[in-house]
Amino acid sequence: MAITQETLTFIIGIGTVLSFIFTYYNSIKKPQEKGAIIDARFDERFNALKDIVVNLRDNHIHTLEIKLDTHIKENHIYCVKQAEQYGKIIGLLEQVMKK
Repeated sequence: MAITQETLTFIIGIGTVLSFIFTYYNSIKKPQEKGAIIDARFDERFNALKDIVVNLRDNHIHTLEIKLDTHIKENHIYCVKQAEQYGKIIGLLEQVMKK
């Protein structure tokens, strides 16, 4: 079997068409794969940032709860002391008024 000019031209033509198809396929597939990788990295970083923000929020809320509890306790102690002092003053005023 001899390779003729027409057969060689046909083989080169098919090779050219296949290379165009392969190039077109790669030009579509490669950016999609790259985009998927970029999206995955973005999701990882976003989730890590979200975890950090949630952790900061929870820590801040916990700190505020502790400060509020401390303030309430201190305020309660102050009110009790004030009530005791008012009671003493009222007792002294009653004694003064009786005399």
